[in-house]
Amino acid sequence: MPETNSRRSRRPLSKASQVAIFRRDGWLCHWCKKPVLLAPVMRVLELELRRTGYTDQLAYFHPHWTRDGAPLLDELGAVIDHIAPFSKDGPDTEENLITACNKCNGRKSAALLDEWNKRPMGNPIEGKYGEPQRWDGLASVFVMLAERNASKLTKVDKDWLIALKQGER
Repeated sequence: MPETNSRRSRRPLSKASQVAIFRRDGWLCHWCKKPVLLAPVMRVLELELRRTGYTDQLAYFHPHWTRDGAPLLDELGAVIDHIAPFSKDGPDTEENLITACNKCNGRKSAALLDEWNKRPMGNPIEGKYGEPQRWDGLASVFVMLAERNASKLTKVDKDWLIALKQGER
């Protein structure tokens, strides 16, 4: 008898929901408290630099966030993580979704919280003068550069732009 695939499928998370979670969490990684970066800003920043004539080797954006091609995203790219892993029947709800940096997301993988909390970790980053109050993951820079380079935006860039502008305060 053929084996059936009983895996649940994840519901797609809209850009607006992702932005809402990033904003809710203050654009800080839930696990290490580092400020995270909105990945599309690095792509449009590189586009802007090239548009203005800067043609040297740039390592701002790579679609796979490789260490050599996009070192900031490899470390600090903003991702959505499940507190209770989806692959281990954690709910796919906004209450179970948090902002994480790419590094912590990769380190945590599908670990349950009790496993994750047993792993040796560096101390969470604590600001000498408190947590950032106005950090936005460079989302404002993305909006500015995306509007300047509208003809070069991908469909995904346009989706991010709409989501970010809808939730502006």
